[in-house]
Amino acid sequence: MNTKNNRRAKDSRQRIGQALLALLKKQDILDVTVSGLCAAAGVNRSTFYSHYDGVADVMEALMRETAQDLFTRFSPENYDPLHPFSFEHLVVVLGHIRDNQVFYRAYLAQSTAQRQIDWAFGQLLEQFVRPLLRGMQVEDRATEYYFAFFRGGFTAAIVHWLQTGCRETPETVAAYIRNSLNHPQFAL
Repeated sequence: MNTKNNRRAKDSRQRIGQALLALLKKQDILDVTVSGLCAAAGVNRSTFYSHYDGVADVMEALMRETAQDLFTRFSPENYDPLHPFSFEHLVVVLGHIRDNQVFYRAYLAQSTAQRQIDWAFGQLLEQFVRPLLRGMQVEDRATEYYFAFFRGGFTAAIVHWLQTGCRETPETVAAYIRNSLNHPQFAL
């Protein structure tokens, strides 16, 4: 394989991805055009189309890369499948969000993000939460309410943390989330 061309292709994809994130700071993804993205990335349309089918394809690639990076942070040494929602796991996720603030800020601001967040949380519910709580004899209907509450609060906390520039450490935010779930003032 031609290493020079591989490096050039990788550089083009990286510039296109970074340009998309820069544009998403100012506009919704539905308003980003291929022409505008090419201009921002400094590539021509033929280069763009040799890598992507459209703007949504670039965003999809960025999401896959970001998700893959998150999954690599869960090594066998620090991942316990019996306790997938531990404080330690939350710190790993929050550390990833802090390290990728530009992506998450841009992603969560997009009009199309809610649909994908719904899908991701749905997967989390079905693959981890529901089986875990069934094992603890929690009814499915109750699980749906608990999870809806957690999801809304977690998403709001992440958005707030991103809006404030991730000033607090991942450990501090994880403690806030854990404490809010156990806070005596919220007991009925």
